[in-house]
Order: sequence, then C-alpha cells, then structure tokens
Amino acid sequence: MRASFIITLILLISACSFKTLYNRLDYMIPSYVEGMVTLDDVLEEKVEQRAEGLISWHRNTQLVQYADLLQTFQQDMESSLDRQRVLEHIATMQQLWGSLQNEINDEMAELLPLLNAEQREELFDSIEDKNEDFYDEYVDIDDEERIEHFTDTTVDNFEDWLGYLTDAQETAIEQAMPGLANSAALRLQQRRLWQSSIRQILDSTDSKAIKTERLHQFFDRFSMDNQPQLAAASDKNIRIYAQLTADIVNQATAEQKAFFIDRTDEYIQIFTELSENR
Repeated sequence: MRASFIITLILLISACSFKTLYNRLDYMIPSYVEGMVTLDDVLEEKVEQRAEGLISWHRNTQLVQYADLLQTFQQDMESSLDRQRVLEHIATMQQLWGSLQNEINDEMAELLPLLNAEQREELFDSIEDKNEDFYDEYVDIDDEERIEHFTDTTVDNFEDWLGYLTDAQETAIEQAMPGLANSAALRLQQRRLWQSSIRQILDSTDSKAIKTERLHQFFDRFSMDNQPQLAAASDKNIRIYAQLTADIVNQATAEQKAFFIDRTDEYIQIFTELSENR
C-alpha cells in the first residue's frame, strides 16, 4: 500500500514496456492491495477510485517534471560533473518522491480506517511478512554479503543507463561500496515503528473520521530520517553515491554517452506522451 509499488515500476521496468504498464496502474494498484488484504466489493470500489485519482494527479503534475529532469541530466552529461551538482539532482528527486509519498499518505489516511478487524489483521500480517523478508535480505547478512549486494546492484543500475561499464568504472564502484553505512537494522526499526503506530490508531475505538485525522497527523510528522543515526547514515551514503556518480559520468566513453542519450530520450518521449494522455 506504500509507494514502493509505483516507484519500483517507475525505476525498474524497461522503457519499451513502461507506457503500457503505466496505463494499467488503475488495475494493477488495486490488485497489489488485494494481495495484502482481502477487499469487499465496497472497499475495492473505493480503492479503484482512489487509485484513479492518484494516477491522474501523477500523470498531470509529475511526469513533465520527470521529463525536464532527464533533459537536465542530458545537458550535464556533456560537461564536467561534480558531487555538488549530483547532490542538487538528488534533492530534486527527493522532492518529487516526497510529493508522491504525501499523496499516497493522504489516500491511506482515507482508506485504512475503512478496514474491519479481520482485514486489519490480514494487512498487518502481510506487512510483517515483508519486514521479515527485509530482515533476511538486508539485516541478517554479514559485511561481505552486504558489500557484494551493494556492488552488484550499483553496477546493474549504472549499466541500465550507460551500457557496459569500463574496468575503471567497475573498480570505482568496488572501492566505494565498503564506505557505505549499514543502516538496514535502523531502517527496519523505523518500519516497525510505522507499523505499530498505524496499528494503534486503527485498533482504537475512535470514529472513522477521527482515525483519518490522526493518520493525517501521523503521516505529516513521520519520517524515516527522524531517527538521528539513520539520518546520518543516509546522508553519508548519499554523498558517497553522489561522488561515485560524478566519477563514473566523468569517465563515460562516447558510446556510453550515446547510450544514455538514447535511453533518456525514450523516457522523455514516454513521459511527455503520458502527460498528454497519448
């Protein structure tokens, strides 16, 4: 029910299928929710309505900003890039993410109080299953596994946008990954704090209207980075990735630059067409 489903689609699917899948989000989001909690006909209809409103908002306000940001990336590809410039781009992306997160929080505040006791239990069981998966994948691993995972993921991410990396670029990634702070355990604590706080509100005897208001208030003030150690770890990791990105882009070959322009041109066209309902 969180934004991870939409963000995963935006970041991970290939350009050739993005437009088709985006146009089916009004069906896919309710299906995703249905996988976490069984919906009756009335609630399913409300989820569908909310999903349509969310997608319409995203289509009309966010996609053009994505296209503009990619055009800025293209311009930066042709000049020397430094860490500060990358940090500025990251801040812009965080603002876009924050806007989407706020919209999803508003939808959750309206929908979650409609769940009955059985549905709430099913939902929190699903959330806990995801927390256990998170623990197994990111927390219950040693440093060697963690660094290897970060290295493989980072290489894959850069190759998605640049094509095959050079040996020097892969070496830069391998050298940067050990410096990343391991924040998985702290992040899991915050996930469980979020979960328990939501549950306390939903299990209360308050009216649906009051629960909705309390959820709005909670979502407005809750942030993963409210935990000081987690905020410090996130800041450190962002700076490492920003410097790494600058280093890799500044080493980009002519073929990689052409690959990046072609790749981003595809998305710019798709975002523009989707924003215009084409």
